[in-house]
Amino acid sequence: MTAGVEYQEAPPARTWGLFGLGRVRTVIAALIPVALLAALLSWALASPVGASPDEDYHLGSIWCAQGDRAGLCESTADPGVKRVPASVTKAAKCYAFDILHSGRCPDAGSQELTTSKRGTFNDHGYPPVFYLTMSVFVSQHTAASVLAMRAFNAVLFVGLLTALFLLLSPPRRGIVLWGGLIALVPFGMFIIPSVNPSGWAAISAVTLWLCLIGFYEAQTRGRMIGLGALATVATLMGAGARSDAATYSVLAMVVVVLLKAERTRAFWLKSILTLVLAIVCVVFFLTGSQGGVINPETAAPLSGRQTLALAVANLLQLPSLWTGTLGTWGLGWLDTLMPAIVWVPSVTLVAGVAFGALRYAPLRKALAVGLVGLALVAVPLYVLVHDRVTVGNGVQPRYIYPLILLFVGVCLWGLRRLGLGLSGVQLILIVGGLWLANHVALYTNLRRYVTGEAAQGLNLDAGADWWWHLPFGPIWVWVIGSLAFLAALAAAAVVSWPVGTFGLRRRAALA
Repeated sequence: MTAGVEYQEAPPARTWGLFGLGRVRTVIAALIPVALLAALLSWALASPVGASPDEDYHLGSIWCAQGDRAGLCESTADPGVKRVPASVTKAAKCYAFDILHSGRCPDAGSQELTTSKRGTFNDHGYPPVFYLTMSVFVSQHTAASVLAMRAFNAVLFVGLLTALFLLLSPPRRGIVLWGGLIALVPFGMFIIPSVNPSGWAAISAVTLWLCLIGFYEAQTRGRMIGLGALATVATLMGAGARSDAATYSVLAMVVVVLLKAERTRAFWLKSILTLVLAIVCVVFFLTGSQGGVINPETAAPLSGRQTLALAVANLLQLPSLWTGTLGTWGLGWLDTLMPAIVWVPSVTLVAGVAFGALRYAPLRKALAVGLVGLALVAVPLYVLVHDRVTVGNGVQPRYIYPLILLFVGVCLWGLRRLGLGLSGVQLILIVGGLWLANHVALYTNLRRYVTGEAAQGLNLDAGADWWWHLPFGPIWVWVIGSLAFLAALAAAAVVSWPVGTFGLRRRAALA
């Protein structure tokens, strides 16, 4: 794509199908959400109860989100202690941080109530929306409940992306398609279909800013209402899951205003929704206590020189946090390390697509990219210095993963073709690289829990020490999940394939 030149879909003709795509491409495009959902559900099955970071805390919060319920959550004399099933608090005790141990744990299926301090009932550290929503799925069968929550979150992500794709104007759909895929492997594939609130923070980061962009650009009342509703849902998901995600949501709103600001009455009227959503984020932020990792008041104060030295030391290591969710850090309790064949293509493709997209960078886009890029430096650096810790101690890549997703999306701003102006060869490399990364990452995650990492061989069914009570084994989850993600990527490439002048016209203009 030539700098300063955009590509715009031609007006619909009789040879074109629904939503501006050709009939064949429309059918192929319908495969994308189905295949992506199958891939995410495979990841939902790829780890036992308790496998996501601090899941015992999150499960305790979910089980007690609706207050006391007999056999599920019961109060004690201490308001900071609850009685919950042992399967909720002890499922990960056997295998967390022990890569040689499989995901099997004797307490994993126990419904016997035991005392626990792990949950928001003890520290009120997280907003309540995520936990309240997940609590709907709580039952006497912990494993079934957790799988239902994971499946719901996978459906929620795919559903929001699909609705956003259909409601946005054709020039914006490429950002939804590739912005939602390019930075998913491996952490996004793991955390979105999980019971960790970081999954909702990631979903919000991908969708919120585009919902508001579409809301400002909507030409019909129906699209404006639909996109406004999606923006509200995305805001409640992010701000209602994590307090830090509330600040990221406000940042996304600032980016949107920066990109779409006009001196018109219509703009200011539509900005009322943005202002209301920003206020909602502030309220949720104030209800949580995730501004730090440790309590700095218990540590000795640092001198000015010591503070500067700590800031410089963290700044030198900061890129490891940016690439951590792309595979350089472990999944789960940070103990499931990925082979280099996972993180090399993931990091390369994200950096390559983002860097290439910057060929088109008018002033507003440059300012927006710079603002998010500054946040990627300032936010983790502030927390690290404020809490007097270094990279690798306290702050994890998942805390800034929403900023990575927002950064990638904003870099793609202004590229108005479905394929983002990528050539056929580039699309093939993206499909191949992301598929390979996901293929190996899914196997690695399954191997770590099915047998422990000491086992060898491609047959995951052989010597399985942990698995769900299902009529099929882990190797089928690996095969189906791998093929489903390949199908989603291949379908995305086909509908994005450059078609020269057929159905497209070149127009010199700025976004």
